[in-house]
Amino acid sequence: MSTPVEKHLYVIMWPNYALVGSNLPPAEFGKHYTLGSSRYFHGQVVFAEIDPEYRHPFLNIDKYIDEIRPNAAGRPKRTKFIATYRVLEHVDLEALRDLYVTSTMGKVLRLKSEPYEKTHDPGYLRTFQELAPMRTIVLSWMTPPEFGEYITDPEQPKSAPKVLFNQIDFNIDDFLMQLEADPFHKSPIPNVHPQKLREQILEVRANPDKRLKGISLDAAFGQMAFTQLRTGFWIAHHKELLFYPIPTLEQLKDEHWEWYKSLD
Repeated sequence: MSTPVEKHLYVIMWPNYALVGSNLPPAEFGKHYTLGSSRYFHGQVVFAEIDPEYRHPFLNIDKYIDEIRPNAAGRPKRTKFIATYRVLEHVDLEALRDLYVTSTMGKVLRLKSEPYEKTHDPGYLRTFQELAPMRTIVLSWMTPPEFGEYITDPEQPKSAPKVLFNQIDFNIDDFLMQLEADPFHKSPIPNVHPQKLREQILEVRANPDKRLKGISLDAAFGQMAFTQLRTGFWIAHHKELLFYPIPTLEQLKDEHWEWYKSLD
């Protein structure tokens, strides 16, 4: 009896945006997409696996699912693109499984979702990075759940039905003090001039009622150290929230050493 062929469905959310089918399990898929694909690029990949039984009429999965099979020589189908437009908004959060982050060397870190139960003190200015489908960096007084609900509110002009985002670990007070001492101090946010960043911070601090202040029209994921990210990744849909915590630095070294040492 022949062994059943595994068929996986992945939502790639960084650096491109697509629903892809594959015979490869997550670790092999991440390695192939980072290192072995003809679409090779230098950088990290973020993708999530979804239930292979999930269907949505917009995504037209059944049209392509039979093409996710090994060829005549038995070589597995590595990537079969199913959709590249409005993918995440048509995937129910219940269908999303684990989230995966590859290093530039093709090693894959698996992140499992957990309830987000952290309590927050008021008056803390956060730096959020939207990764899919929008790609911006913003300053906000909102907590992650509040931010997720806000940017998926259809009444807001800069919103999407579902959004993947994370938080940059950015000590604003330290940055302002260092910039005061050295006007040529490097910006912690890639492609954002330090003096411009200072102006944006002071503008938001002067207006506590301001919900958002954009500081970059493009996300900087992959241009900064992975350890510069804070807490985890979120996928928001109005009041619904999927949270994928990032291991601490100690956990990365102790439990995910192969992945950690492959970071550049």
